[in-house]
This record gives sequence, C-alpha cells and structure tokens, in this order.
Amino acid sequence: MLLSLIEITISLSIGIIIHLLGFLTRRFNEKLANTLEITSALVALGVVFYQYTFLDSFMYIAFISSGWLAFFSLTEGEAKYRELKEELRSIHVENVKLNRKLSRIFLDFGFAAVVFASAILFLIFGPETSPLKFFIAYTILSAATVMVKRFITYAHVKVCYSKDTETLYILSRFNARKFPTKDLQTVKVESSADILKLHPYFSLFTTNSDFTTSFQQVLRLHFPGETVYLTVNETETWRTTLENNTLSEKVEKPLSILPFYHKKNIKRLLGKLYFAMTVKGISAYTGLLLLLYFLKTPMWLMITFALFYWIFNLYISDRILSIAMDAKETKNSEVIASAKKVFKNAGIPDVKVYETESDQYNGLATGMNIGRSMVTLTTATIKLPIETIEGILAHEAVHVKKRDVMWGQIWNTAFLLIMLGILYLLVENISDLEANAIPLFFVIWFLMILYPVYQSFYSQLMEVRADHLGASFLKGGTVQMAESLTTLANRQDDDSLKNLEYSAAKGENRVKESSLDRSSWWLRILEFQMLPHPPMYWRVKVLTEHGYSWGRTICKHWFIDRHKESFSFKKLRN
Repeated sequence: MLLSLIEITISLSIGIIIHLLGFLTRRFNEKLANTLEITSALVALGVVFYQYTFLDSFMYIAFISSGWLAFFSLTEGEAKYRELKEELRSIHVENVKLNRKLSRIFLDFGFAAVVFASAILFLIFGPETSPLKFFIAYTILSAATVMVKRFITYAHVKVCYSKDTETLYILSRFNARKFPTKDLQTVKVESSADILKLHPYFSLFTTNSDFTTSFQQVLRLHFPGETVYLTVNETETWRTTLENNTLSEKVEKPLSILPFYHKKNIKRLLGKLYFAMTVKGISAYTGLLLLLYFLKTPMWLMITFALFYWIFNLYISDRILSIAMDAKETKNSEVIASAKKVFKNAGIPDVKVYETESDQYNGLATGMNIGRSMVTLTTATIKLPIETIEGILAHEAVHVKKRDVMWGQIWNTAFLLIMLGILYLLVENISDLEANAIPLFFVIWFLMILYPVYQSFYSQLMEVRADHLGASFLKGGTVQMAESLTTLANRQDDDSLKNLEYSAAKGENRVKESSLDRSSWWLRILEFQMLPHPPMYWRVKVLTEHGYSWGRTICKHWFIDRHKESFSFKKLRN
C-alpha cells in the first residue's frame, strides 16, 4: 500500500530536518555539520526499520531521502547568496528594476499542471494496491521542487549593477550570480519571454538561467557557458550600458518572439508538451494505464499496450527530441561538407546534422535506426575548429550506425525486468519477510547499486567503440580523434571554471581544473564504474599512445583499465 498523505508529509519533514541540522551548523563548523547529518540519518534509518515492516520501511526511506534532496536543492546556493549580500553592503551599486507580472509565474505552473495531470489522476483514481503510485508520488515530489525554486526566484530575485567595478549581480537564493561584464560576449533583446524555450520541463541541453518575471521585452546576456534572461525596465538603456563591454555587433531591433499560442508555435507547443509528459514526466504512460484500468483491461494486455507505446516513443524519439531542443538543420556549409564526408565513410550518407542553441560543448545522436536518426550539435560546438567537429561527427556516426540509442534502451529494460523478476520471486517464495529483513535489505540495495554500474558498463563500452571506430572514418585517424576530444575537454573545462567563478561561493570550488588530469582514486571509481562516459584523460591517452582501432584489443584494454584504474594508486600504465 502507498503511504498516506500524512505519512508522506512526516517522512519528507524528517528528511528536511536532517538536512536543516547540517545546514544551520555548517555556517560555524563543516565537520560538525557533516557528523550531525550522517548521525541523524543513521538514527532515522534504524528507527524506520525497527518500527515498520520491511517493504514499508523502503517507502519511508525513499520519501525521507526525497525530503533531504529537496531541501538540499533549495539551500545549495545559499552560501553564494550570503556572500554577495555581504559584498553589496560595502560597494555602491545601482538597482536594476525588474518588471513582475503574476501571469508569468501562473503560466509556468499551468504548464507544470498539464505535464503531470495524468500522473496526479492516477494517484487519485488508480488501483489502490498499484506500486506505480509510489513511483508517481516520488517523481512528482522531485518535480515540485523545481517549481518551488522557480516561484521563489520569480518573487525575490534582485539585480544590481556596479559601474565602478563593471559587475552585474543577480541575487537569488538558488542561483546567485556575480558576472564581470568584461566576460559578456553578446547582449540581445527579445520581444517577449519565450516560454517554450525557458520552461524547465520543455528543454534539453539547456544552459539558460531564467530570471524572467513578466512577458515584456527580455534582455538576453550571453556569458561563457551560460545565457541569462532578464525582464528589466528600461531594456534599451540597460542593453546600451552593458553592450559597451562587448565586441558583439549591435542589433537595433529586438529579436521577434512569437507567443506560445501563435498558430506557428502550436506544433512546437504540442511537441514540447509530449516530450515533457513522456521524458521529463511519466504522465503519458500513467494516462494510458489509467484509461486501460477504467476499461477493465486484463493485466497482460495493459503490459502489452505499455510495451508497444514504449517502442512507438523510441521510434519517434528523434522527432520529439528535435522539437524539445528546438533543433534546426544546420546551414553551416563547412559543417555540412564535413558531415557528408564522415557519414559517407561510415556508410550512413542520409543522416543530417542539426544544431540547437546551447552553450554546452556537446553532440547527440538520436533515433532508433539509421533511417530515423539525426546528429545534433550545439551552437557552441559549431564554433569549434572544423577538425574537432569532424571528430565529434565521427563519434556520433558510430552511435547511429550501431543503433546505440535502441540497444541502450533494450539493455536498460532487460535489467529492470530481471530485477523486478528477482524481487517478485523473493516476495512469493519467502513466507516470512520480516524474519529475513536483513538479508533482503542487502539484496535489494545490492541490486540498486548494481543498476548504475550495469548502465555505466554498456554505455562506456559504446563510447569507447564510438571513439575508436569513429577514428577510422577520419583522415587523421586516432590522432585526430584524440585532438578533437582534447579541444572539446579544454573548452568544457574553461567554461565550467568560469561558471564556478560566477556561481560558487569562496571555498566551494573543489573540482579539478582539467578533465584531462587523472582524478584521485575515489573519483576514478565513480568515473569508471558509475558514469556513462569513461574519464576523458583515459580516452585521450589510449587514443594517443595506443592508437588501437576498434576490436578485441581495445575492448580488453578498456575492461582491464576499468577495474585497475578504479582501485589502483599507481600511475596509468603505458
């Protein structure tokens, strides 16, 4: 049975209190804060397993964790916020007045309600004993945190500008920023807020920071790795003031943005809603299951419908993702020529290259087969040297050629079915679950930990194959592929470090400066065993020093290093 609303609220409150203890103490003593959080979490864990049945305990713990994560996400920017408030007390700044309209935030919540409507209806009217209700409640709670952050940002964001230091300050408890305007790359004005681009559920690959508070003209500020959107009063005045710090070409007319309900935007709106309901949320599937439940459809038929619907979504994934990313076929003649050459070498000449607006350096292959696939590059990636772009295209070409999107979904689903099968057999064949609570606890947690390790295994294998087989499609071979990855890593690192300068409080920058450097042993465990890509330092080193084309040798090399690098204190072998 799903926990009652009161039980869920209590569980969430416990998670919030656990983090609150650490949050309040962390201002004075970091070690004491960590000790308090860990100790209180262990006490809560022990009490739950002592007080409740084995299966109920997992639900309580899941919601306690959700409460902790929700409060953590609402406080992670607090240090930067306090730091900037203290700094602003000692300098002279000019307040940048913002235009606030309630209709702006109401529309955001309206779209969120539409996205999760079917899931909420399933919670209310679905079968009482359905375990799906647990996952729906957990998902909605996570999604609700995003909208809470959005509302508080709308209500309390404040913008200031210092002429003396030429610095723009954005005061928000969740996204406080300090931007030196010397870093400002472009300043543009849009005629209105583009909701379909800015809404957190409607985007993919986004690097947008949405501080818009109305539908009036939008000031769009492009910094390294991030684009900021503001609805300020006297838009043109502030554009002129900030534009003096950039070398960008001045644009006199605002960029025209059509309202979301315009007939030319209807297809885009429907596509983004569908994307949000099937990818960002679970309403599409829960809505289908709820309809079948009301029609009293047999369980085997419900599962069959859900399976075919999943296959259908996979089949149209390239089209849906292109709408979600606002991807358009690239007009860059140099990129088109390079793509034709690379894709011809790969044996997939009909695949087209799209581009999507994003400051991330990234490429993406979508679609379940060669005939319905596309390769999308971000606008930041399009600006890289053409030799680097060719390496990225060759890597993505392998994903298309080998149908990695489809196989990734198949391997993922296979593991989930096996895991559900094991849990079903345990529940059906163990007569006294409470008497075997401890071994069952370790079995379930082992399966939960094994899942990301399994995902990482097949995903990294695909990535290594894409690097080395893709190199065979390039004139420069493995050397060019290594140089492409190096350039990509350096640009990503530069923007990441800049972004940390803008958003991280003093003392919070704990990341290594270059992804081409070998991490400490505990980070290497995560990189090799949990993440979808092998660490970049290893990918580049193997391509440069060994130059293996795809085959048994490089596969064996990766498999050995995956484990040796994870648990070794020694230097990477040559």
